[in-house]
Amino acid sequence: MEVDEELKANVKKQSTWIRLIYMIFFVLFFNIAELVAGVVVVVQFLSKLVTGKANEQLSVFGQSLGIYLCEVMWFLTFHSENMPYPCRPWPSKAGGKAKATAARKKATARKPAKKKKK
Repeated sequence: MEVDEELKANVKKQSTWIRLIYMIFFVLFFNIAELVAGVVVVVQFLSKLVTGKANEQLSVFGQSLGIYLCEVMWFLTFHSENMPYPCRPWPSKAGGKAKATAARKKATARKPAKKKKK
């Protein structure tokens, strides 16, 4: 009988139903952001194709968009109770451009070859 009462109490919780409404909105926002990410990918590729380099502003935007998608997924999967944008400010990392550039350089840097021991 305790299970029935607990179930009834859980079903009657207004906060759970309000969260469901927010979750529906954030699923829609996620899908829109996913489409925008696809456009960013195509434009970045075209930029690389035409100019030989990626657009830095789009790179920074792509990074913040990726963080946003992650925040939405955390909320939808109950990993976090923090609702993402538009309930909070748009995600951005201080020095995101510098950190992204440094990480890219580190990832592509060649390590010196090891000398073979004789």
